[in-house]
Amino acid sequence: MTRLAPSEGGAKVTQPTTALLFQTHFFDRGAARLFARLRRQCPPNFECFVLMHVPPGTRKPRRLAGVPHHFVSTPEVRALPYPRKNAARDWTGRSWEFWGGGHCDLVPMHFYNAHPFFDRYWVIEYDVRFTGDWRVFFDAFEESRSDFLSTSVRRRSDNPVWVNWASVQGPAPEHEIERHRVAAFTPIFRASRAAMACMDRAYRAGWGGHLEAAWASILDFHGLELEDIGGDGEFVRPGNRHRFYTAAKPNAGCDLLAPGTVLATPPLFR
Repeated sequence: MTRLAPSEGGAKVTQPTTALLFQTHFFDRGAARLFARLRRQCPPNFECFVLMHVPPGTRKPRRLAGVPHHFVSTPEVRALPYPRKNAARDWTGRSWEFWGGGHCDLVPMHFYNAHPFFDRYWVIEYDVRFTGDWRVFFDAFEESRSDFLSTSVRRRSDNPVWVNWASVQGPAPEHEIERHRVAAFTPIFRASRAAMACMDRAYRAGWGGHLEAAWASILDFHGLELEDIGGDGEFVRPGNRHRFYTAAKPNAGCDLLAPGTVLATPPLFR
């Protein structure tokens, strides 16, 4: 719902109820143009921020001074009181790693801890492109009451051997966690305030995992509603099937979701 408040002249003005977070690790001219387009094409109840994560010791880009932003370094996100997410070693015994460990979600969680009062949080990574008007896209989901919207929302039965399923662990019996293993590809997602609060409580309580497996699984475990923004599968609303993107169904040998328009890409070596 859009909150309305009286202005000084007695007229009603729209107050922001949705935070849009443009998540990036750099902010050059190209990124600034992408963010400016998002701001222009957002509904009036959106408040837009550049959400920037950097390694320790990195200077804040001067260009950020001209836009609303949330700037955070790795030590700050690791200071969040999430014992399993920020453990020294992950579920495989490897040392903690921001990218490879699937911990990019710590950045929007850091923002949420500083700004917990928005009704909804859209998170859009810097390499996401929409060929239409963003306002059309956002308006398509304004009436959706789902707690978590993302792409390629799928159950473990769709690809039982995906390497990141086992990352989801928490203070619950394994057989109960197993019944709720759901994944989502998350370069773009929307979370309700209830979903953000649920993830914050869960991570504090000892849940953890790769973000592409953890969010949908934990939210499903706690009874929150999941929705796929397009594509195919059981989580897509009628009328949105293949509307905004396409992705191949994962199979036993690959989970890159290719061919399609929203997909993962393998590491590139140069």
